[in-house]
Amino acid sequence: MGTAFTREELEELRRQLVQLRARITAAVDARLHGPDDDRRAEAALPQRAAETDDDGAAETARLADLAHLSRSADELKRIDAALARIADGTYGSCIDCEDPIGLQRLRAYPSALRCASCQERFERRPGMRG
Repeated sequence: MGTAFTREELEELRRQLVQLRARITAAVDARLHGPDDDRRAEAALPQRAAETDDDGAAETARLADLAHLSRSADELKRIDAALARIADGTYGSCIDCEDPIGLQRLRAYPSALRCASCQERFERRPGMRG
C-alpha cells in the first residue's frame, strides 16, 4: 500500500532514483575501466601493483576498489528495488510499520525502506544494517 504522493512528487522521486543510478553506474564503470577512454577492453579492477612498488599500498588500493564496488552494487540493488516499488504502487510505505515514510526522508534518501522511527530502531539492533 504506497503513500499518496502527487503524480509530480512521485515523478520527482523516480527521476532522482534514475539519476542516482546513472551516477553510481558511471562511477563503477570508471573504477572498472580506469581513467582511459578505451571501453573496448573488458572491465576489470585496475592492476594496483603496476601503480606502485609498495605491495601493502597496492593491496590497500585493491581492497578499497572491492569495497567501493560492493557498496555500489548494494546501492544499485536498493535503487532498483525502489523503482520496482514505484512501478507496483508500494513505494513510500515503511516495510516495518506500513506507515508513510515521508516525502522529506525520501527526498534525502529515495531508496529508503523504513520511516525514520523504524530505521532508528533497526539500526539499534545488534549486527543489523540497511
